[in-house]
Amino acid sequence: MPIQRFRITPTGRGALFRAKRWFYSTFYAKAPTEIKETNKKAWTELAAKIIEEINKRNASDKPARLAINYEVGPKGEFKPISATVELMEISPLESFTITLNEIRRKNKPA
Repeated sequence: MPIQRFRITPTGRGALFRAKRWFYSTFYAKAPTEIKETNKKAWTELAAKIIEEINKRNASDKPARLAINYEVGPKGEFKPISATVELMEISPLESFTITLNEIRRKNKPA
């Protein structure tokens, strides 16, 4: 079963946008005409569920990574199985200040 794992994005919306570009370039643009609509319907259903779950958690503006488990049918059909959304949190590790006055005093000739 193939898994498409995406890089971390600054927002959940960005993660879905990346997945959308991947889907359309992989399963829509290259698919035969009779399969395009089937693939689009499968993608729309998956995307709606992802959006619903992200919105439930009020996480559309949080950093996220998305992974999609799927199967490919014999005619190139996109069959999503599951999607994993990893929500991230950015927090500072340490905060410190450097003042230039101290550096200038040390470098002054005596």
